[in-house]
Amino acid sequence: MTDDLPADKSSKSSAPPNFDKSAARGERPEPPPDPLLREEFHKRCQAVLKGWAPDYALGGLAEHAWRVRDQNRTMNLTRIVEPEEMAQKHILDSLAALPLFHGAGEGVFERVLDMGTGAGFPGLSLALALPHLQVTLLDATKKKVDFLQRVVDDFGIGSRVECVWSRFEDHIRPNRHKYDAVLARAVGPVERILDWSKNRWFGPLILWKGPAVDQELKDVSGLLWKREMMVAVDEAYSVPGDDTVRRLLLLDSRKA
Repeated sequence: MTDDLPADKSSKSSAPPNFDKSAARGERPEPPPDPLLREEFHKRCQAVLKGWAPDYALGGLAEHAWRVRDQNRTMNLTRIVEPEEMAQKHILDSLAALPLFHGAGEGVFERVLDMGTGAGFPGLSLALALPHLQVTLLDATKKKVDFLQRVVDDFGIGSRVECVWSRFEDHIRPNRHKYDAVLARAVGPVERILDWSKNRWFGPLILWKGPAVDQELKDVSGLLWKREMMVAVDEAYSVPGDDTVRRLLLLDSRKA
């Protein structure tokens, strides 16, 4: 048996051929070019949205999705990046609430807060589809808020879409008088959302939920009663091209 030879500290070490100096310095390496061109992305995304989203909003909705895909190459925004899937599972899922807004009338929900907006779904999608709507996009991650602020500025909708870097529970207490409703999509179970809302917001609260929502509602039935809240709307829906049954909930105060 032979022992390993000690390293020769006097000799210069050479880096392996695939050594990434930028990664060694703690920098994120440049991602490879996107194989999908922006024009092709728009075409494929809008083809799915056509007939389900307002015609005047198609370009803005597709451009928002494109920018999310592009930013996602250096920031973790979503695992869904193909244009058809983004149209179905992000944009059209967000717009599932349009009948609720139209049914309530434009005078009911004029100012909404999107809790934990992430990449801007559903808040920015609704803002593009509903020109009367005032939307606050709120997230606790600053780089996500900075990204959305650039999109809002480029779209020229800063007069009615605000981007805020904060936790919901910190922001809502001094600002709750500003909003007609709070939106929550893909931010956690109902119990967690109600915990964040504790002593701060008692509805209306619009939730995008999946098949497990029945158990979630069962888990918070006592809490809803204690806070004098109720499930005012519970609508099943699905998006084109996806048979998954989802649920749109409106939780509101029993006093309203």
